[in-house]
Amino acid sequence: MDAVAGGSLALLRQPVVHYGARLADALPRIVAERGCARVLPVVTGSLRRHPVVEQAIAALGNTALPVFGDLKPHTPFTVVLDLAAEIDRAQPDLIVAVGGGSALDAAKVGALAANAGAADHDALLALRSVPGAQGEMRPSPVGRVVPIVAVPTTLSAAEFGMIGGATDTTTGIKHIYKSDNLAPDVVVFDPWLTAATPAGLWLSTGVRSLDHGIETVLSRDANPFTDALALRGLTLLGEGLRQSHTRPDDVEARHRCQLGVWLAACGIGRVRYGASHGLGHQLGALAGVPHGLTSCVLLPAVLAYTEPVSAGRQAWIAEALGGPGRPAAEVVRGLIAALGLPTRLSDLGVAAETLPRVAESALGNAFVKANLRPVTTVDDAMAILRAAF
Repeated sequence: MDAVAGGSLALLRQPVVHYGARLADALPRIVAERGCARVLPVVTGSLRRHPVVEQAIAALGNTALPVFGDLKPHTPFTVVLDLAAEIDRAQPDLIVAVGGGSALDAAKVGALAANAGAADHDALLALRSVPGAQGEMRPSPVGRVVPIVAVPTTLSAAEFGMIGGATDTTTGIKHIYKSDNLAPDVVVFDPWLTAATPAGLWLSTGVRSLDHGIETVLSRDANPFTDALALRGLTLLGEGLRQSHTRPDDVEARHRCQLGVWLAACGIGRVRYGASHGLGHQLGALAGVPHGLTSCVLLPAVLAYTEPVSAGRQAWIAEALGGPGRPAAEVVRGLIAALGLPTRLSDLGVAAETLPRVAESALGNAFVKANLRPVTTVDDAMAILRAAF
């Protein structure tokens, strides 16, 4: 009997997605349909006074609780614990998270921590997902209870993740939290609201979502379902990002980017990613590099490192991004450069002396452990970092 390639995939619960929607119209309707009486807005600082956000919250009337806005990049433990305490105090029946990946991760992990009663550093640390030998992530011992509406204003795709990240600033390690119900319940894609997002942040987080799609296709858990979604997502993202760069006010281009994120994010928490994500976690935690930019500088180097064991799949990636017949690393680096974004660690001012610590701390990361071409030693990790430098 002929052998066939088999496997399994659990998509689990998917959020309701309102796309091409205006927040001021969608949010009051969602709150009314769900019969919510206590809504906690979690809003990134740059959007606290945005007229669209203020209008949407004001339309909720007395159901809106005071805004929680003490958010920071890379989602430090302190922010998560403060938000968990506020959730415990205010007892909301809905959280509305508006902003980028740090805001959405804070809402997800904060809600999980509140449900677990985690009130200090050690209790939060105990909830993390500890990776196995090949990056398989065991779920956190509890999930979250309070439903979340996510309103992303970047292209980080945190709104689709069954995982969330939070940084232990005492060690500089970013930990992963995973639960089958961690992803938000509802997503509102408002392309008009994203006009407030700085161009560099919009484009670099778009590269982060390219990273999601690419490392889905190159995952140890790759399968026909996520392959199809991720590859179509890469095409939409490639087109939308190029258009957003040349025409920043083009709402249709931003809408196309959001649709690309939706598809490219199909594997978040459902398949294991690789070293671009894993090294990026530690580069962000230790050197303060935003995750969009970590993908800009690491993704081409990881593609080149992994190419010897994934040439066929990398050909699919290159074609999806408009570069058939060329090396995927070259196509991706060219796209990033065309968007006016950095492609080298040295462009970001990261000191070469920082790299060994990044390499050492990354070896325990679930995604580094799961890279298709194994990264098992500091020398392996340093080979990628040197190529990215």
